Amino acid sequence: MPLYVTISATLICFILYALDRKFRGEPIDWMTASKLSIVGALLSGGIAYTVSSPEAVVEAVKSVAETPAVQEMFVGVPTF
Repeated sequence: MPLYVTISATLICFILYALDRKFRGEPIDWMTASKLSIVGALLSGGIAYTVSSPEAVVEAVKSVAETPAVQEMFVGVPTF
């Protein structure tokens, strides 16, 4: 699923940039278009990856919660 979101975000970013340039009557700067598309893809892909895998987060929390208790370093009454 994150792959589909990334691809669609790339296309949407490029289309919006191309429409903006068309309405202003300016030519498309391909370097700027590629930068905007890549940044949009990275952000949306990262968000989709983070949101789509709650099972991994639950497993990580369970493994942290199941660790044995750490023994106290000092046992008994200190003598001075």
